[in-house]
Amino acid sequence: MTERERVNWAGRTLRVRVDGPAHGGEFVARHEGRVVFCRGAITGELVDVVVDDDPGRAFCRGSVREVLEASPHRVAPRCPAAAAGAGCCDWSHIAPEAARRFSGTVLAEQAQRIGKIDTADTPVPVVAPAGDTSSTGWRTVARWVTGPDAIPGVRRAHSRQIITEPCVQVEPRLREAVEASGVAPGREVLGVLGDDQTIHVAHRPLDEPPARGGGSRRSATRTRARHARAGAWEPVAGPTSVLRRVGQRSWSLPLEAFWQAHRSAPRHYSDVVCDAIASTPGLSRGPEVWDLYGGAGVFAAAALDVAPGARVTLVESATASLGAADTGGQDVDGVQRVGSRVETFLEGVRPGGADTGPDVVVLDPPRGGAGIDVMVRLSELTRARIVHVGCDPASLARDVGVLVAAGWTLVDLSGVAAFPGTHHVEGLAILDAPATAGRHAAHR
Repeated sequence: MTERERVNWAGRTLRVRVDGPAHGGEFVARHEGRVVFCRGAITGELVDVVVDDDPGRAFCRGSVREVLEASPHRVAPRCPAAAAGAGCCDWSHIAPEAARRFSGTVLAEQAQRIGKIDTADTPVPVVAPAGDTSSTGWRTVARWVTGPDAIPGVRRAHSRQIITEPCVQVEPRLREAVEASGVAPGREVLGVLGDDQTIHVAHRPLDEPPARGGGSRRSATRTRARHARAGAWEPVAGPTSVLRRVGQRSWSLPLEAFWQAHRSAPRHYSDVVCDAIASTPGLSRGPEVWDLYGGAGVFAAAALDVAPGARVTLVESATASLGAADTGGQDVDGVQRVGSRVETFLEGVRPGGADTGPDVVVLDPPRGGAGIDVMVRLSELTRARIVHVGCDPASLARDVGVLVAAGWTLVDLSGVAAFPGTHHVEGLAILDAPATAGRHAAHR
């Protein structure tokens, strides 16, 4: 479409046939040569879409107003908050099994387009965490804000308006405790359900985000800055530390320390890491393992469980998590804890002899990923295997693509539906160094 032909479609209703899913939760359709990103659609449907955002380029965005020919995978949405416009359960209208397949399509497309990884045009397998297929009540960590009426709610999508209808992601007891907490207006509220079933509620002043966001890394930096300005959490219910368990190990974490929101995700990721370390080709009895962006040390603990003689280095910049990273409070002899950004830590590793660098690296970076520089450095230092847990398909594809371009072999690529009812999917990639790749057949 030329500049002269360009028009603004905002407010128009378009009748379109929907194609596949796109990264970000929308589905793709086409109309008069332009791409239309459709919210609330499903592949194969005939829908009427109201255009609510037209940036004047080769695409526009809209929301489904009416479904004329429904997909067999369409189900009745179960989330009152999403029905009211909140940006929470954007895929609650899709049957869970089909949603996992669509997520796998997105993972494969991002791997191929961004990472230049051949996925044979087939979806990446996506599973429910640890076999937990529940689509409601799975969230044990959640945040709300209180408006002038002091009722806790969540934000409307792309807006600061507060919606007070409940989101079905949250464990019901947690939502009830937050509603009964009596927190004042203008507060951010944190609710946590510990693995001992203790409910924790805390609040702090609400520090409004800027009107416009930036890129993924910049947005994450701004979020951390806002949280720092907001100050410490004031407890309302429950103690100031949260009990968490994975297998036989337990952690006592500060309220604000990161933990997977899905009740079954920590066990799932721990099991995957254990299997990946145990199956590393040529692994010695006392391997060196790096747990980067290691949080409270779940993966460090997994490394010691499967290789008790391992020398584990855990790198984490968040002091709240690092203080609890004692591998479950039982055996800390094999773990060196480093309070540092990963980039800074890697700068201090000097290239040298055969003992330089780890045998295995496990990394679980934030949504923006580890980045090209970190992945290049890891490809140079790591002797055998890298396990990458990615929060975002695009950043995971970029990170893994760096290793593949450097000659590493992608042994396994899979996804985890750790946020049921939403488009968010996490990826798991296992890669072997060029020196070890020939010891087994690569597969996905």
